[in-house]
Amino acid sequence: MKTIMGREVLDTLDELVDPGWSAVLAIDIQNDFCSTRGHFARYGKNVAQMAPAVVRMVDFVGRAQQLGLRTIFMRQASLPDARMDSPAWLRFKTRDGKAPDYAIPGSWGWQLVDGLTIQDQDWVVEKFRPDSFIGTHLDHILRTQGIQTVIICGTTTEGCVESTVRSASYHDYYTVVVGDAVASPNAELHEGSLRFFRARYPTHSAEEILAAAAHGAGR
Repeated sequence: MKTIMGREVLDTLDELVDPGWSAVLAIDIQNDFCSTRGHFARYGKNVAQMAPAVVRMVDFVGRAQQLGLRTIFMRQASLPDARMDSPAWLRFKTRDGKAPDYAIPGSWGWQLVDGLTIQDQDWVVEKFRPDSFIGTHLDHILRTQGIQTVIICGTTTEGCVESTVRSASYHDYYTVVVGDAVASPNAELHEGSLRFFRARYPTHSAEEILAAAAHGAGR
């Protein structure tokens, strides 16, 4: 803990990720974005290179749940017939040649990847834009549960992850990035976002964060 302008501020990683006031945001770890049989792969994105990080995401979330870290699964969705998409948003969704009908609720592509388990104490929040705070009740959940820190993992690094990292910070949450549990099919954009994260936010490996959370849980 340190004092800035007369106010106490969480500082060390142990303090930041203490399960007493932290939550994991698991962003869009869904088949359409992570599987070689999913929507992104069908439209030529190199999803296969994401596999090691996706395995790490699943492991990280499961171990975080065991430590008592509250977990919020952010789940991207597209409604049939573009019922949540403006013309501007349809243009954005199709800018790289893919169809806009990914992660249709109830479909296999919308489902979380194998290995992730939603536990009774967890939340699932549907979102229709990259920023997890836009048009959702995420902020309300975090504030009512006394959450001060969000620990972010998931996909896609330069898209939904970076949008949520920025937004969480701007909503006045301490923001920690699980640097080896975020992934993108575009290696160049992935590395660019990681450089941005490291310049502005605590960015640590899954193992470092889990060790610090375990230490906090034992205090």
